[in-house]
Amino acid sequence: MKENIFPGISAFVSALLLATGCGSQGPDQQSQALPALQAPLFTASLRQLPIFTTAMGTLEPYEKAQLATRIMGQVKRVSVEEGDRVSAGQVMIQLDSRDISSRVDQSEAGLTAAKSQLNNARAYYERIKKLYSEQSATKQSLDNALTAYEAAEAAVKAAEGRVIEAGTSLHYTNITAPFSGFVTSRSVQKGDMASPGIPLVTVEMQDSMKILTTVSEKDVGMISVGDTAWVETDVPGLERRMAKVEAVVQGADPKTRRFRIKLVVANERGRLRSGMFARVYFKTGSVETLAVPDSAIVRRGQLTGLFVLDQESLTRLRWVRLGRKSDSSVEVLSGLAPGERVVAGGLRLLREGRTVEEVH
Repeated sequence: MKENIFPGISAFVSALLLATGCGSQGPDQQSQALPALQAPLFTASLRQLPIFTTAMGTLEPYEKAQLATRIMGQVKRVSVEEGDRVSAGQVMIQLDSRDISSRVDQSEAGLTAAKSQLNNARAYYERIKKLYSEQSATKQSLDNALTAYEAAEAAVKAAEGRVIEAGTSLHYTNITAPFSGFVTSRSVQKGDMASPGIPLVTVEMQDSMKILTTVSEKDVGMISVGDTAWVETDVPGLERRMAKVEAVVQGADPKTRRFRIKLVVANERGRLRSGMFARVYFKTGSVETLAVPDSAIVRRGQLTGLFVLDQESLTRLRWVRLGRKSDSSVEVLSGLAPGERVVAGGLRLLREGRTVEEVH
């Protein structure tokens, strides 16, 4: 009985394998049966890729003012806190102005008296001058009247100076913002005594930021005022942006033999802050090399590759070694030859052996 069962099973299995084997296909045949994927294609060619020199820098406010008073007085009011945004001309701190206001009143009263005396002296001088012309007054009387008139004029000018001085002192009782920006420090409270020359509040202009960095003597000759450079920070969403070279210091630091460069970068949303770290990339040359779009790179762990079209226009994953990166292009050091076509997008759905229909 056992000898009769096994031949029957063998025949059944053979027939099943024959039926399924007739419809089998290789991997490439299966891929060709699938519809072509639409993706951009790129033909590899030699091109000029810029060479960048990297420098480390620090962000600083475009303008910074440490404000103090020129007079001594008690702080009457403080209207700002650290971190507040202020407008140009806004009053931030007020000092007690009663003593100075009294001095202003006194100087203005003195000016009024001096002007009155000037009017009397002028009238007297004119009267004596007329009498002298009629030979009714002596030359001595005319000279005395002229001297009194000139003294009265001088007294008016002196009184006007005292009024201006008192008014200026009164102006210094208000500490105002010299430009629009942010209050970054404040060292006084209401009731404190303010002394001349001691900083009371610091204001920084941060709508634009300065970046201070240094470059070597071999690179400074390739950087000029007005050039642009890429800047990278660790601020999320602001990793890379463009800055403009505003100044190149012509003398090197004798200790490091490096040259100071000042750049300006926009800070419209105020997310860059003074003291932050920045990496600056200066374009200092170019090199002819093979490069592909960054969107064509396949990254698998530490490996990098490209989907290259073979002679049958099917995709083949090829591992490559990359070099410099510039904007949206990446240098390919090995693994690719000029003229080969690579898939430059839509890599998430791509597999080996697929056909690709080019889209622009």
